Amino acid sequence: MLQLRMLPILLLLAIVALTACKRGPDSGVLEQELHERLDSGFSAGLFKIHSLTRKGSAPSASGNDAVYIYFDTELEFQRDYNLTAWRGLNLGTLAVVLGATPAGIEGYHQNNQRGDLLLVRGRLTYQKTEDGWINMTYAPLKEPAEPITTGTIEGSGPASVLQSVRRLLQRSPDSHGQSRDDIIIEEFGQSLKEIDLRFARLDGKLPFGTGWSAGTYNRFGSAFAPYAAEHGLPVFNYSSEGSVENGLSLQKGHLDFALLQSDVAEVLYKGWAEASQLPQPDLRSMASLWPEALHIITLEDRNIRSFEDLKGKRLAVGSPGSGTRFTAKRVWAASGFTRSQVGEIRDMGLSASIAALEAGVVDAVFAAGAIPDPALQLLAQRRDDVRLVPVDTAILDHLSSKHFSYYSTVIPERTYPGQTESYRTLGFAALLITSNRAGDDDVEQFLDLVVDSANELTPEFYRAGFISTETSRLGISIPMHPGATRFYEKLRDKNKP
Repeated sequence: MLQLRMLPILLLLAIVALTACKRGPDSGVLEQELHERLDSGFSAGLFKIHSLTRKGSAPSASGNDAVYIYFDTELEFQRDYNLTAWRGLNLGTLAVVLGATPAGIEGYHQNNQRGDLLLVRGRLTYQKTEDGWINMTYAPLKEPAEPITTGTIEGSGPASVLQSVRRLLQRSPDSHGQSRDDIIIEEFGQSLKEIDLRFARLDGKLPFGTGWSAGTYNRFGSAFAPYAAEHGLPVFNYSSEGSVENGLSLQKGHLDFALLQSDVAEVLYKGWAEASQLPQPDLRSMASLWPEALHIITLEDRNIRSFEDLKGKRLAVGSPGSGTRFTAKRVWAASGFTRSQVGEIRDMGLSASIAALEAGVVDAVFAAGAIPDPALQLLAQRRDDVRLVPVDTAILDHLSSKHFSYYSTVIPERTYPGQTESYRTLGFAALLITSNRAGDDDVEQFLDLVVDSANELTPEFYRAGFISTETSRLGISIPMHPGATRFYEKLRDKNKP
């Protein structure tokens, strides 16, 4: 009897499911859209759609009679192309063009050749209009998040207090305001990082300084630490403010390994008189992992077309311990501009900087990081008025001639959604470094695991695919650790004919 009663409900669910699968454009429209996206949004003629399967649809979170269309497609390379090359459009841009994530693309490596296939699992958004189904290039803005409730502390022991603090920080976004709650949350966060660092030491782990929780450095650390532990090297991924904090913490012995921008590593090692920064002579290099660049982002209505237009504007330049803040300060000094020529400077992380830009609190945002930067991709996906500001050639020539870690680079057109021009800017590299106190064996094993992990970690963190012994010594401007030197010597001997 129960089964008979359930039959109408099951039939209704089946009908709803079938109806949902048929909503939206058919496979022909979807294939045409993918062709246009690949040719205009990435590289014309690079791919041919080998196969396409429409996997179904679902109502879009935006409403307005919009639907998500899910699909699997195989793309065939029509010429040789490296999606993890240090220059040019890479996998990060391709993923956004296809409505996928880097983890949803399989089959890429450093030497893809004509005839190779990529498997892509993607999703596009369509909206119903009088003219039919129209692809939505830009997603609507998200509704403001509900205010976070602070909760209470449960239990009476130190462990219970710590558990409650962790729950509070998990519920709360990054705090950058000046209310009492914001200050409490910010101080709790700093204290918790120090506690976790000491716990890691207590457990015999090697602290590895990366970056802010949503950033590229931290994502690599989150992927690498479990891999290293599985292969006999206990590594703790320490979430820091960024390069400057990492370098200073290495010098003090709080960290064993860290990721730093190459320009920050160079200046920390040598010192920077203008900023009263004393040399940190104990720092040692291990490898250059992937290329990075300075992004300067604004919105169309801020009327900023050139670097000169930044004078008198309100700028977000990164958190105090970040490499972004350091690089922004150095570029500003190289331009000949003075501090008084800035309207206002905000020291805040990238997520807070983007929120401030959209809220009209700042006019431009500095962001140092890999190309493309995921946070900037999301911004450009939901708005069509995002603009990049080029760095003047004279500034680039001045910095690259004085500092080995810098070079002039280009953010190619189509790197970000809606980007129609190439922008010249300052380039550098993400360096893996340590201190002269680290043991040779630990350094060699750490470096060996980083190189070996490249292929295995790429599904979780695609920039691991950029790691190669062919580029691992590019842009290094501080002395090499003896353990790293031994690693490269063994590698050279192994590859001798």
